[in-house]
Amino acid sequence: MTNRVDIANQALSLVGADSITSFEENTSTARRMRTVYDTSRKALLRLHPFQCSTKRIKLNPISTQPEFGYSYQFQLPDDLIRIINANTEDYVVETDRLLSDQSELNLVYVYDNKNEETYDSLFTECLILYLASKITKAVTGSQGTADSYYMQCQELIKQAKAVQAQEVPSQQFFKDSDYSLIRGH
Repeated sequence: MTNRVDIANQALSLVGADSITSFEENTSTARRMRTVYDTSRKALLRLHPFQCSTKRIKLNPISTQPEFGYSYQFQLPDDLIRIINANTEDYVVETDRLLSDQSELNLVYVYDNKNEETYDSLFTECLILYLASKITKAVTGSQGTADSYYMQCQELIKQAKAVQAQEVPSQQFFKDSDYSLIRGH
């Protein structure tokens, strides 16, 4: 089973650093990884909506209306990283609120998935490369190697997008009942 220490150690191995047994140990390697792990995971989740970190939720408006511009405001989930779909294109996000004229929102979003056991294998590999890109210069002194890991991560994200595009069926724009209107039945 994959956990955060396993992922960290794979990144550390790539750059030739000593492995760790926990994030809490008092070593420079553990401190360095503790510094970059969570922010790296969140940044990577913002770059691409990996399916292992998506959720859907119905949002009801909160009682306070926006001052102007929109009719409703909704409290965004605490674990939100990135909105994928809000069943409307007319909305704005302000801090931890979403403002819209819709009275109810069906929100699909990327959440801050901290359960490494549920990660897609491509996300795990991207995270390893991203972490390696963050710690390489401090460990080896080589910015070129850090840049190389970052570029490898970017290429793997492109591949993950291609794989996901094949797994997710394209959206159906019309329901079957809509076709009868088009055909004149």
